[in-house]
Amino acid sequence: MKTLALLAAATLALPFAAAAQPARGYSAVPATAPTVATMMTRSTPWKCAGDRCVTNRTEGSPLTMCQLAAKELGTLTAFTANGAAFPDEQLAKCNTRAKSA
Repeated sequence: MKTLALLAAATLALPFAAAAQPARGYSAVPATAPTVATMMTRSTPWKCAGDRCVTNRTEGSPLTMCQLAAKELGTLTAFTANGAAFPDEQLAKCNTRAKSA
C-alpha cells in the first residue's frame, strides 16, 4: 500500500518536474520566489511555481525574453533558454532591466 502511494505521488509530480526546467522555451529564477502563479510579458504567458517561472514559447531573442522576465520579477539569479543556462555576463546584461525592489 505504501509503495502504491509513493508511485501515485511520483506520477503526480512528473508534470510539475517537467515544467520546472523546459528543454524548449524559457525558465527564469528570480532572487525572490515569485508570488504569482502566472504572468504575461508582451504576448508570452508564463507559469510560476516554486522558485521559477517558465514558458514553452521560443519566439523572440533569449536576451529580450530574459529582460522582459526581469522587468516583471526583479533580479534573476538564473535564466535558461531552450535548455542552455545564460552565462554570467548575459545574466548581468539581462538584469539591467530588473524592476526595483
